[in-house]
This record gives sequence, C-alpha cells and structure tokens, in this order.
Amino acid sequence: MRLSKAVVYQGLLAGAMLSGLSASHAADTAQQSVTFYHGHGVDADLLGIPKQIFQGDVKWEDSYFEGVSYAQSMPMPDLLNRALDWVYLSDSTLRLEGLLIQHRGMQHNLETSFAYMLHTDYLELSGLRLRAGAGLGLSYAFGTPTYEDGPKDNPEKRYRFQNYNAYEIESSLADYPNLALAFRVHHRSGMYGVIAPRHVGSNFLTLGLRYQF
Repeated sequence: MRLSKAVVYQGLLAGAMLSGLSASHAADTAQQSVTFYHGHGVDADLLGIPKQIFQGDVKWEDSYFEGVSYAQSMPMPDLLNRALDWVYLSDSTLRLEGLLIQHRGMQHNLETSFAYMLHTDYLELSGLRLRAGAGLGLSYAFGTPTYEDGPKDNPEKRYRFQNYNAYEIESSLADYPNLALAFRVHHRSGMYGVIAPRHVGSNFLTLGLRYQF
C-alpha cells in the first residue's frame, strides 16, 4: 500500500514528539483536543474501503487535503447513554468537532465540517492505548468540489452542502496519553438522497496528529 510523503513526514513528527514529551494529565479526563490532518483521496465507496485496505490495494487518487480540527466534550444525552449501556459501551464519550481543511490536487477549495464524535473507552495492550470513534454531521465546500462524484443522471453536477461521516481508530502510548495518532475515513455524501442525490461525494483516508487537554 503506497503512502504519500506527507503521511510519512507526519508519522515521523509524531514519533519525535512522543520521544520528548511528558504527559501533564491523562487523556481520559481531557475535555478538548486539537488535531492536524493530512488526507489522501481514494477511488472507493465507503463500504469498499476496508476491502481495499485489507487486500493492500488502496486505489489512491491525486487529491489531498490538510486541515485542523477542534473538539470539545459534550454531555451524553440520556437516551444515547442508555443505548450504549445496552451494548456494553457505557464508558463512551461524546465530543462536538469543528474541522477546517484546504484541498489540493484534483480540487482546490476550503471545506468545513461539524460533527458529533462518539469514542469508545480505551483498550490498553502492553502500553498501547486504542479506541474507536465515529462521527455524524454536516459539511460545506467553499467552492466547487471538482474531485467529488456527481449523480448518475448528471455527472458534472457538484454539491457543496453534504452529509459528513468520520470513522477512526486512535492510538496513543500509556506514558504519553495526551498525544495520539488518529487514522480516519473522511466521508462526504448525500446521505442516500436525504441531503443530496445518491452516489455523490468523496472519501479520503487521513492521518491525524492529536493533542488532548
């Protein structure tokens, strides 16, 4: 699987910071986070991405973005808390995330997204902490998102306002819990015709460097 240079550089930067940073307090109690992202477009629908990853045959395209997000902890609604408790995920946390990114390559526009992000509790494995996250929100492109797919009946049509989903795996070291790497799928779509026509949108695989405080 080919990785862009920016992803490699970001991984090296994270390693250097991990080697020299001492944690001030545990990420479990962190209420806020800032994350810097690099994204790389993939030619796949949302359900086809895991297959490409596991087969080692990700169909990268020449579309990229860099961006930054800020997330703030939010109180868990009682109904959602009960549902999570029913599936043994009662220790999950909820955050509201705002994201601003700049596209380059096959499109050159700003994009902003706002989403509620739900994260599971941490799974610790020999000093490595892992947790999964999923987000649902809205996204707006400032300009024409030329890289994205158009509807089948009008392939040249583009839609600025779309549904936004995020699916991620976050990893950190137990000794440095405030600093983490987040591997995320950045997904824009019409939400099966609810917001925009079916079959529109785009998918990016992203790597994020996250500081939690």
